Amino acid sequence: MYDVRTATSADLGAVIALVARLQREPAHQIGFHGETEDEVAEELAALRPGWAGGAVVAADRGGRVRGVLSVEVEGTRGYLYGPFVDVPANHPAAGHVWQTTADAMLIHARQLPGLAGVRTLDLFGHRRNRLLADFAARHGAPVRMTSTCFTLTAAPLRSLLVRGPGQDDRTTLLPPEPELRDAVARLHDRCFPDAPTSGADLVDGDRHTVVVLRGEHGLLGYAAGYTQADEYYVDVVGVDEDARSCGVGRTLVRRLLAELAARGGVRDRAAAMIRDGNEASEHMFTKLGFTPGAELVNYQVDLTVPTEHRRAV
Repeated sequence: MYDVRTATSADLGAVIALVARLQREPAHQIGFHGETEDEVAEELAALRPGWAGGAVVAADRGGRVRGVLSVEVEGTRGYLYGPFVDVPANHPAAGHVWQTTADAMLIHARQLPGLAGVRTLDLFGHRRNRLLADFAARHGAPVRMTSTCFTLTAAPLRSLLVRGPGQDDRTTLLPPEPELRDAVARLHDRCFPDAPTSGADLVDGDRHTVVVLRGEHGLLGYAAGYTQADEYYVDVVGVDEDARSCGVGRTLVRRLLAELAARGGVRDRAAAMIRDGNEASEHMFTKLGFTPGAELVNYQVDLTVPTEHRRAV
């Protein structure tokens, strides 16, 4: 059993190294935060400088960090990064050590001051990660949704970028016009009512690059994403109900990728997470050349329900 404690800012380097190391081992089934330390650092960048305020670590007797669980809080919702636990493959009770450590870290994290107003916790992982599935079940976190990572690499991505943003002069970066920004925010909230980023945050924040396509009578759609260490990430694509099935989404994704390349430099991959059952989005990304890959699952626990009344499904 490792010792669990609140993280400090001095732990961040060891945590990045830990996650990068675990992701290089396929048996851990967590390889979707990047494979190098630079890529993991990019993933955790959004949590800095307040990262330690929402994280706990597990350390061995020598003080070496062997586990981490961190939480990013947005309003009343918390997003768990982990639990990541380093257990030697030849350990006679590896599964027990993993689960015991993961449970201890979650219990400790629940006591952090920054989580006082959190009502739901979201946990993401590979569908084949049985340790994570068992962990979620024990803590009353049923499956909220499943999704698939679609990626575009090599020649198909380069071909898409070569076409450039000039393919449709109606597509532009989100301008400062209040009416158009309000229209994007409303469309986003209508298309994605449960999204972690609200429409207001999307248009006013500095994380996303947002492109829009306007028609004769107003906004037809928008796409938003950002550049990560090794990829362009298409986060959301929203199209007005009356403009669907007309190629608007594909046009927006092309423009978004071109803008991300112009702003963030060359990357070898573009990615998007598509919720299972969203056939329209799957069709759109497939026509752009994206191919399905890792299957992920989102577990969610409602903290307003007493532990003894929760049931995982």
